[in-house]
Amino acid sequence: MARRKIRRKKTPDQLPQKPEIWQVAFRELRTWIVPPDEEPYRPFGMLVLNLTREMIQGLKLFEFEPEPDEVATQLMEVIRHPEKHVSRKGYRPKEIRFDNEHMAEALKERFAAWGIRLTVAPLVEVAGHIFNDFEEHLRGGPDIPGLLSVPGVTPELIGDLFEAAAALYRAAPWERISDEHTFAITVPPEKKPRFLKLMGYAGIQYGLATYKRWEDIEQLYMMVDDVAEGLPEDGGHSFLFHDVTTTPFDDLEAIEEYGWEVAGEEAYPVPVVFHRDGSVSRPTKQDLLWYRAAIRGLLAFLEKHLKPRGVDKFQDTEADVTVDTHAGQVRVHIRYPGGTLPPELRPVLTPEWGAADDDEDDDLPPLPDRRAMEGMMRVFGGGSFDDPALNEAQDLMYQAWEETNPARRINLAHRALSISEHCADAYVLLAEEEADNIARALELYKKGMEAGERALGKDYFEKYEGHFWGLLETRPYMRAREGYARFLAQIGRTEEAIEHYRDMLRLNPADNQGNRYALLALLLQSNRFDQAQTLLDQYAEDGLADFVYTRALLAFRKHGDSPEARAALQEALEVNEHVPLYLTGRRAIPVKPPEYIVWGGHEEAILYAGAHLPHWRRIRGALAWLETQTGLGKKPKRKKRTKRGRRGSRRKKS
Repeated sequence: MARRKIRRKKTPDQLPQKPEIWQVAFRELRTWIVPPDEEPYRPFGMLVLNLTREMIQGLKLFEFEPEPDEVATQLMEVIRHPEKHVSRKGYRPKEIRFDNEHMAEALKERFAAWGIRLTVAPLVEVAGHIFNDFEEHLRGGPDIPGLLSVPGVTPELIGDLFEAAAALYRAAPWERISDEHTFAITVPPEKKPRFLKLMGYAGIQYGLATYKRWEDIEQLYMMVDDVAEGLPEDGGHSFLFHDVTTTPFDDLEAIEEYGWEVAGEEAYPVPVVFHRDGSVSRPTKQDLLWYRAAIRGLLAFLEKHLKPRGVDKFQDTEADVTVDTHAGQVRVHIRYPGGTLPPELRPVLTPEWGAADDDEDDDLPPLPDRRAMEGMMRVFGGGSFDDPALNEAQDLMYQAWEETNPARRINLAHRALSISEHCADAYVLLAEEEADNIARALELYKKGMEAGERALGKDYFEKYEGHFWGLLETRPYMRAREGYARFLAQIGRTEEAIEHYRDMLRLNPADNQGNRYALLALLLQSNRFDQAQTLLDQYAEDGLADFVYTRALLAFRKHGDSPEARAALQEALEVNEHVPLYLTGRRAIPVKPPEYIVWGGHEEAILYAGAHLPHWRRIRGALAWLETQTGLGKKPKRKKRTKRGRRGSRRKKS
């Protein structure tokens, strides 16, 4: 048998040598690596430049600031395997230059044995530009400039602002005040108020959204499809709280240098201005002065003047509050509410039928409308009305549900109504696709509900109570009524919405539409916990997160930390173990909801937490109990990165 030839890796002195000069540059990069269950860290980059040929010879990343042995190993790798655009085979340079004298001395003798001379020389200017481009590539864009770059801003002003921000974050007013509430705040020397909304009620993004004019709120409020287009011409102002990995590096360095206060790992203040073109800038000095006084004034106003009047509702009030700043006292005037926005006039999101998402294959056909399948079901029997004209109109609606062109769908709906005014599905389609605001959608859904009632007749409701939806002819009516209840809830007509959902469950206890989930949320939202428990008992076999975690919540509310509550929580954890991560903030609830749901997966957990976090917050001690029972009371142990003390920025914490 022939022996296999063993290829041995060549040592550097066995490789050919070229009369080239290389330079090695090191830098702690201004970007973050975030491994799962480990502390984020800033990597070190080693750039190898070929000065003779004016090109990059190699670029390597290190988890920590590299030791000489690590540098030698990576340089050997660059020598043996240069970038493809440089050479197909490895070779030695004549000279390698370092800007670090200690590193050059540590490696000098080793590389001399391979015929490579190590020298000390200043970095060429292009090295900095290459590092900057590489950092921007890793970050996905340029870093936001620091607050101290704003003209006229001093470290004392930002330190004062950070102190106010830390007090705001610890007070967490967003846990009881949703972004539907607006405050008008006037800070001298300005004569007119700015308008402020709290962010974080649903646990998605914590901070403040501010507006210089009431018209800016109205404009953004009316934008549904493209929020960026609704931003004011001079930008949308936000005062956000982020973790260290999404905080501008200039600010992190200033926090370390000046000891500005930060309330927690997720509480780095980041005031920014978003622009329509997607760019981000920092507020002006005047904006920052306003934030400094407005935040302190808001905290005092919430504590002393804002009085509740029901669940998530407050009495109208206004007051002057005097706040202390490092520059002296400021008298702030605050009014609640800052203004009112009629929810009925908000636009309705219109789906673009046949349009694929940006992340999907444009060649894929649109998903078929499930309602169109009912037309095929009717062919095989059932689903017909006594009125021939209504049957003809309903046949047109089955065509409309199959149609992918929005204009043709709407045209078919109008044709159906011209044949029979009792065609509930025609009103449903027009509410979905022709209504330009909630008020118009409500009107159409109501007309559809009334048309369905006429089409079925009073005796039908009595005869088939409990069997709706199982009978095809009931579905148009049930669709119209569900849409009507959903929009009633959106505009705050909770009582009416609850009654409609309850009655639909009476007509169809099997609840093919999932109305019990909307009803459960409304009952919890209005603190009707006993009624919510009755609903949970009615659907005791429901094993989705909405029901099993709410059972655990209400068991804790009634019995406290008890065997009953623990058993209910254990059952919930078996259904979806990820929910506590999002309820307790161990994982952030993303701004964009998941596009699909995996039962028992993170997607279901995100949707549950986004909808039910306010309910857990309102029951005193519930989240703390959840943390204790799931072991989330303490932060998960992360791999510590203590080598050379490189663990990100230090910060002053109260």
